[in-house]
Amino acid sequence: MNITWQWRQFNEISGLELHEILAERQRVFVVEQACAYLDADELDMNAWHLSGRFSNGCLAAYARIVQPGTRYRIPALGRILTPKAFRSMGLGRRLVQTCIEKCICEYPGMDIFISAQTYLMDFYQGFGFTTMGLSYDDEGIEHVDMILRAQARTVNRCFVEKAT
Repeated sequence: MNITWQWRQFNEISGLELHEILAERQRVFVVEQACAYLDADELDMNAWHLSGRFSNGCLAAYARIVQPGTRYRIPALGRILTPKAFRSMGLGRRLVQTCIEKCICEYPGMDIFISAQTYLMDFYQGFGFTTMGLSYDDEGIEHVDMILRAQARTVNRCFVEKAT
């Protein structure tokens, strides 16, 4: 399974790609999870956007990193998704690992935050995230705040994308 990972800031995303990303986010977070909320928010403009694509160009995975000082004082992972047709292929693990690596490179020495759906706590704990506080209702879905402490991380490699 060959996936190409690409980081972009909001102003670097084409209109067509933005439409595809927002449509998939709505399919997953609004339709599948039956959660009516405004997915396209002001945080998109202050975030790194990661798209994983198959060789045919099909979107296989997506996540964003909201930059420190935008909503939280530290970088925050969010909108982490794999389209339904591509789940159980290990893409979620690769996606989160790639996000952690990006945070290490862009924001060295900073902790990483995530508001995780509670059923995914074990998944994120596998990367070293720990819970902070009690779970809470976020638009009808139970969430818990989690943090990956900078000193607890084991990943320490940085990538520089080659221009194509």
